[in-house]
This record gives sequence, C-alpha cells and structure tokens, in this order.
Amino acid sequence: MGFLFSKKKKKAPKATNNYQSQKRNCCEVHAVSETGPARDHNEDAIAFSFPENDKQNLIAVVADGMGGHNAGEVASKMACDLLLDYCMVNWSKHNPEKLLHKAFIKSHQEIVESGNLNAEQKGMGTTATSVIIKKGVCYLGHIGDSRAYMLRNDTLTQLSKDHTLVNQMFEGGEITKEERDEHPMKNVLLQAMGTTPSIEPQMISDGIKIKERDRLLLCSDGVNDVLSDDDIKDLLLMKQPEFMLECLSSVVISRKVSDNFSALLIDISAVIQAIPSETKENIVL
Repeated sequence: MGFLFSKKKKKAPKATNNYQSQKRNCCEVHAVSETGPARDHNEDAIAFSFPENDKQNLIAVVADGMGGHNAGEVASKMACDLLLDYCMVNWSKHNPEKLLHKAFIKSHQEIVESGNLNAEQKGMGTTATSVIIKKGVCYLGHIGDSRAYMLRNDTLTQLSKDHTLVNQMFEGGEITKEERDEHPMKNVLLQAMGTTPSIEPQMISDGIKIKERDRLLLCSDGVNDVLSDDDIKDLLLMKQPEFMLECLSSVVISRKVSDNFSALLIDISAVIQAIPSETKENIVL
C-alpha cells in the first residue's frame, strides 16, 4: 500500500537589508548683502563653505569693514577669505573651537600687516562673526558688533556679545537695554580685526548642539540697527528663507538704514541617509 507524503516546501530566505536609515542634521544657507539707501559702496562681506563637500559641515562668516579710501571693503573681504581659507585647510587638524580661535588671530595679524604696508589701508578694520558647524555642534567666533542669533522653538537668543562701549556700559548697569539700543555712540567699537595690536575674540567653548528646525542668523549691524529683537524673531518665524530675506531687505530699506546691511541665514534640516548595517561579513576584527 502506498502512502502519500506531503513534502513541505522550503521557505525562500528573507531578503536581508544591510542598510539602516539615520537622520542627520544638514545646513541650508541663504544670504543677502546690500549697499543700502545711504551708502555708495558696500563694505560688508559674506562667505561660507561646506568642508568635505558635506552639508553636515559648515563654515560661515559675516564681516563689516571700516576705514577710509574703501579700505573697509578690503578689510571685510580679507577677513572672510582668510577665516574661510584657514578653516578649510586646517579642518581636521584642530577641534572647532581651537580652529576658529587660530583663524581669528591669524586673520587679524594679516589685516594689520596689510594696513601697515599700504598707506591707503592704514588703520583699516572689520568686525567678523563666524560659526563652524561640525558633528551636530555649532561653535561661534566673534569680534565687533555684527551679530549671531539662534531661533529655537520660537525663542530668539543672541549668541554674540557686542564689543562696543555702549554695551560695556549696559553690562556694567550704567544704562538700560533701551538706552543701549538708542544710544548715539552705540557703534563705537572696543575691538575689531586690524585696529589694535591684539584681539580677544568671543568663543563658545563647548559649542551648542544643533537640532532640526533650528535657525541661525549672522548679520551686520545694519540689520539690528533698525530691527528689534521682536522684528528679527518675526522674520525668522517665516517658513520660506528666500521670502524671509526679501522681507528683511524691504523693511531695513524702508526704515532708512544708514549703513550697508548683510544677513546670512542657516536652516538646520534633518536628512534621512542610508548607512550600512554591521553584519558578519563587514565586521573587521
């Protein structure tokens, strides 16, 4: 008598996916720099770059120059070029705080030397506000009265400290914030690149861990001279970066700013990337 056997079919092996997804915060940059309604040339400068062609990494600078015979224009461009070049060349040699500090000191020395060698550039100087974003952390280097702001969860924070006589008076309790912002000497600088034998740039030593939807704004004082913190917050709450910068320009010009103005906007967005998973085949012992 024969028996019927039902042979179980072997299940096809499941396709193995050797990749897993991971969110990484990347930087999108938008910028504007204009002469403004009262000046005949622009002494502001802006520069930024993505080291290693990776948008998780960023170096960005805004500078506002000063000096006769268009020397301010030379100083601000030198500051941007020198800071950017030094950081790019030495990107992997130092931690970001040390890298920024060295870049500021070296750039300052070269601007001083250039001024000493050229009579028309003698005494030229510039502010400089710069950030490095690396491995999800933002580091600040700053000198002068250009500014860096961060908008996070609808809260605006000024990251930079104005190196001005009037801000020193405010911090010493001599005047109120309102008096500081309206003071006729509010643009008198205590520190700037190129104008003194040495500088002490402001640094954020441990950095700030960035989060998705953070917004950073670097700007010359032509922006904050006519826009209050509430104005800047309202602008940064606008979703479209290009429209936000158009509105910023329109409002600054309509308020008859007496200086050049520049703004560099950094949007932090999460990008999902596929990265190889660890398997027995790719683990190296």
